[in-house]
Amino acid sequence: MEQLSVGGRFFKERYRKFQENLTNTANIALWPDAARHIARLNNNPSSPPETVILIRHWSDIVYHEGGYHPEPWHVQIFYEYKVKPEDLK
Repeated sequence: MEQLSVGGRFFKERYRKFQENLTNTANIALWPDAARHIARLNNNPSSPPETVILIRHWSDIVYHEGGYHPEPWHVQIFYEYKVKPEDLK
């Protein structure tokens, strides 16, 4: 981020913040709308989406002798949405 222009940082940072806030359980009300939006973005008339699954991936970075090292990756499905035909309009 430090190497980007102010405009570039603004553009990329807003998506990082959106992702960060979306996974927060305090924002559970946003999950169906986000899933419908993702379904519309990936709509293909010959093969429409049936399910949208929101998945969180993360790796903790912990201090070991000599420096910080990433731990193994974790995966958590935090929302699954069954797409309705009217969601794709």
